Amino acid sequence: MDEVVRSSVLQNKQSFLRDLNPLYIVDHLVSDGILNEKEEEDICSQKTRNEKVKRLLDVLLGKDNHAVIRFRRALEVEGSSHLAELLKSRSSASSSDDCEGSSIDAVLWEGGVPPRPVVFVPRHEAEKALRSQLRLLQKKPGWVVLHGMAGCGKSVLAAEAIRDGPLLQDCFPGGVCWLHVGDVHGPELLMKLQSLCLRLDKAGSSGLPPPQNTLEAKDKLRHLLLKMYPRSLLVLDDVWSTHVIEVFDVQGRIMLTTRDSRVADHAHGNIYKMEVENEMKEHQCLQILSGWLHHPMSDLPVEAQLIIKETKGSPLAVSLIGAQLKDFPNRWQYYLQQLQQRKFQRIKRRSSYGYEALDEAIAISVQRLSDENQKYYKYLAVFKKETDILSSVLSMLWDKDIEDVEDIMHVFVTKSMVQRSHVGKLIVYRLHDLQHAVLYDLHSNEMPALHDELLCKYRKRCADDFTQLPNDGYIYHYLCYHLVQAGQLENLRRLMFSLDWLNSKLRTVGVQHFVGELLQFKNVLCSSGESAADTWQDFIDFLSPNGHLLVAREMPHVWQLALSEPVSSEVYAQGLRKVQEQGKDCVFVEWLNKATAPKLFWKTFRVHTGPVYGACFSPNGELVASCGGDGYLKVWKAETGEEHLSVKVHLDLVLSCSFSADGKRIATCSADGTVKVWNAEDGGLTVEYEGHDEDVLHCKFSHDVHEPILASCSKGWDIKLWGLKCKQPKATLLGHEEAVRSSCFSPDDLNLASCSLDGTLKIWNITSGNEEESVDVSGFLKEVPAALKTDLKACAWSPDGNKIVVVALNYIIIWDIENEELKLDGKGHLAWVHCVTFAPNGAHLLSASDDRIIRIWNLKSENVSVHGRLKKCIDVAFPSEDTMLIAAANEDDGLLVLSGETGDRICRATPEKHDVFCCCLNLEGVIMAAGYEDGDITVCDVHTGDVLRELHGHQKCVRKCYFLTQHPYLLSCSDDGSLRVWKWKTGDCLMAMKHSEEEVRGFCLVDEEVILSNSMDGSIKMWNLSAGTLIQTFQHHESSSSVLSCDVCLSRKLFASASADKTAMVWSLQQHEAPLTFRGHADCVRCCCFSPDGCLLVTGADDGTIKIWHIDDNRCSSLDMKGRHEGWINNLHFLSTKLLVSAGDSLKFWDISTGDLLQTFHTRGSDLVSLHVSLQRQMLITVDSLGLLYILRVMH
Repeated sequence: MDEVVRSSVLQNKQSFLRDLNPLYIVDHLVSDGILNEKEEEDICSQKTRNEKVKRLLDVLLGKDNHAVIRFRRALEVEGSSHLAELLKSRSSASSSDDCEGSSIDAVLWEGGVPPRPVVFVPRHEAEKALRSQLRLLQKKPGWVVLHGMAGCGKSVLAAEAIRDGPLLQDCFPGGVCWLHVGDVHGPELLMKLQSLCLRLDKAGSSGLPPPQNTLEAKDKLRHLLLKMYPRSLLVLDDVWSTHVIEVFDVQGRIMLTTRDSRVADHAHGNIYKMEVENEMKEHQCLQILSGWLHHPMSDLPVEAQLIIKETKGSPLAVSLIGAQLKDFPNRWQYYLQQLQQRKFQRIKRRSSYGYEALDEAIAISVQRLSDENQKYYKYLAVFKKETDILSSVLSMLWDKDIEDVEDIMHVFVTKSMVQRSHVGKLIVYRLHDLQHAVLYDLHSNEMPALHDELLCKYRKRCADDFTQLPNDGYIYHYLCYHLVQAGQLENLRRLMFSLDWLNSKLRTVGVQHFVGELLQFKNVLCSSGESAADTWQDFIDFLSPNGHLLVAREMPHVWQLALSEPVSSEVYAQGLRKVQEQGKDCVFVEWLNKATAPKLFWKTFRVHTGPVYGACFSPNGELVASCGGDGYLKVWKAETGEEHLSVKVHLDLVLSCSFSADGKRIATCSADGTVKVWNAEDGGLTVEYEGHDEDVLHCKFSHDVHEPILASCSKGWDIKLWGLKCKQPKATLLGHEEAVRSSCFSPDDLNLASCSLDGTLKIWNITSGNEEESVDVSGFLKEVPAALKTDLKACAWSPDGNKIVVVALNYIIIWDIENEELKLDGKGHLAWVHCVTFAPNGAHLLSASDDRIIRIWNLKSENVSVHGRLKKCIDVAFPSEDTMLIAAANEDDGLLVLSGETGDRICRATPEKHDVFCCCLNLEGVIMAAGYEDGDITVCDVHTGDVLRELHGHQKCVRKCYFLTQHPYLLSCSDDGSLRVWKWKTGDCLMAMKHSEEEVRGFCLVDEEVILSNSMDGSIKMWNLSAGTLIQTFQHHESSSSVLSCDVCLSRKLFASASADKTAMVWSLQQHEAPLTFRGHADCVRCCCFSPDGCLLVTGADDGTIKIWHIDDNRCSSLDMKGRHEGWINNLHFLSTKLLVSAGDSLKFWDISTGDLLQTFHTRGSDLVSLHVSLQRQMLITVDSLGLLYILRVMH
């Protein structure tokens, strides 16, 4: 349904409610096929006629124009021609006269349009010109931009222009909505968006939930303007930022007032600009003065013209003087002398405004207030410049009721001493920054005491505990500012170095605000000595690498995060105290061996709403530009993540971005096949290149400041080099045999490195265009499946020219140019990494990934643990209650045995073998075995590290090995489809059991004589180990789907299987009957686990979901957990009858009875596969994708 027809129906809704008999109309519409039986029943089931009419109109609005045409004809047939005429004309039947007077005021009042000021002087020419511009929006959405300097009357002019009946009737029959924006960012802008959506969706009739973030708010606003308020006008008053325009760019009819004429240049749709003159004509200024004094202009003294000359016709300045003259009409000469005798140089230095006489007008205004009002007015200097002041805060500060506060503030507003605006139902006030500067100077000696008084008021509200402050929309933003201004520096330190305060701030204003205050007040916080400086560093070290977690929708527990900090950290000490104070039902996890792990990440951020495909540092390292699947280029501060610029740059995915060497430009490229260069300051487009035939995957500037070269590479296997002065490529480099993913210049710009889907890293000579070297990176990635080894995503050249970093999947690989060798540097992301780049100082490496996280790595710190980077194959033995041994292999293929809660190394074995895939310990913890990718097995002495025996027999990778407890035997399974039982002391293979031709994924023991093996062919087989014979084959899973894991419940003689066919099955170990099948997962079921009593089965799937299934009475009902992992769930364990732990991207702890998520332990890496639980179920051991070992204690 087009917006004209929709608007017609909505506009005449009251007439239909008044006159329409719906039942007869419904009959016609059913006969015409417009309504179906269900819709007819829904309408007729409403209790009252009005409700029936409302429901009928709602249903019609969901259909097309034809439905309204048939509705109009039904009205004509039933004798409601007057209603049909309303629809036929497609506009309101009321005349323009009806729209005048009170009805116009009602429309404007409902839309929040501010009334005329106390003294109003029309500007007819400007109003007429603005209405002409607004009429250009009659048929199509677009923008009218009203711009001019502060104080020139933009808002008054905008409000007056729409105070016009014919304009509203012809162009904006859907009404007007006015929103004062101001200089807002982040949460403040979101709050304004939420308030606007709430105003428009008064009864929740849109059916959309309240928006939780800017993107959701934008979508809801678009829906409201399109569906519920078609052909309406949205007025954005006092817009400062292009970011605001991007947020409100919803294809509506929008007028905005702003100081910056370019603020909407990149908005979509037609843009019509109009500049407001900065000065009013003399007769208009005289009218203002005349209006304040209620005298004819002819009766005004000569000083009136002189005052206008001194104020240079500024509407704001003239209005301020007029307000004072109203109370003291005989002081013309006095005010003129006040203006003439001051030079105003001080104000020009303190403020960005250039209004001569304005500061003195403000000072005069203050001095002319009553003593009581002067006292109230001086309190306004307490608030930070350009801050919205809430009535509720003033009510507390002044000990006044809200109504009394509004009355007092009304006095200041009428005297043009305070600006008043609305944020939803809230009234907020703001001092002009010149007014603030003058007021602050007037009371500078009193300021510490005034700030202290404000703090005392807040202390009373929270029983002297600021961490318990209610969120009034103000104090969490500015409490630290007031403490500094009051000179309460020790209280500031106590507050900022408190986990309780951090926890409160995270839930109100966010981590970026807290980090910003730590940096802003660093000198003050650290000034009390070395201990304070250490504590400040502890908090910075805590927050920086956890930034992405602290802005996630699922907010982590701050105290739990604190337990992963070094024991010497003040953050850890506070976290431990808080945990010890909690009740018994709480679950926390302490990382016991964290001292052996390095700090890999300097900082992590989450700034995009989708995957991040590109990120780069500015030349000075202070800013980061990033881009991704949301189509935006964002520029933000590397220290805090605070947004500096956000621009919608491409219609398709933005795949890469690059700063120029001078930092003035940013290049972007996209799947739309274009490369664009943008102004880094304001986001303006400077040049666009079109030359690639397919998606442009990467772009990179050279280091030359004067004549930079831009390299771009594409799916078309080519690399193009561009100059900024020509839209034709300077050169095209050919040589790769697949899509070129990334390129980077050497520090001297003589060479270019590139990586490709063909698995190679190539180095080119820029001058000749010749290939100088080619490195096969794919051959180095032994752990990666063959089909993915060649997918090299990105590369970056270090500033010292010695290294090139290459990315494959989420692996980071370093090519040492001098030594010509590759080494693996780690995996820190949950998903594919699309971009890496060095910081200018070479100390940090930035990476961006599909997991929506941007990490900044610290390259100067040691990036591996004392044991090296461990593989995920570990085994744990508990020879006694007090003893724990861990078998592990690091990426150098050294076999390690670690002991105790801190993971101290007992021995290191170095067999002359490579590519360890699995390992195990015997029950006593004295023998270790390791299985290799070539099918061999090595048996070593735990205490000496000596190789005792090598076992040969498997033809392919050994997946799992296990020491039997009652016999000196070792059990193994392999990708060659077989299981083998070895007498390891002699090296003899006692028996070989062929499961299938497919990989045997694993096995589990029923007892020492019987085992179950699961295979890629979808079957499970039961074997007798003594005889080496097959007992039974279980084949109910799809043959093309792997059985990925099994679990045995001996108490009930059952076993369970999890399969890639998205099902889990429970089988009897004794009876040959069909299994109980559990269906409900939407993705591959990777793991399963019985509850201790065997009554429940828990399953985990690759989509991150967990389900609990009831086994008794063959009930297949399930309980879904209230939360999920971001990715595969690899392991599940019960820690008690009610407590479950799951391993995936993190460790999560669940209450089985309710499905509630009790706790999340975030590892530094991801992809937790092995998870071992101690006999007492208090200790957990795992390894993450970075090769870090976690020995964890569960604290109930």
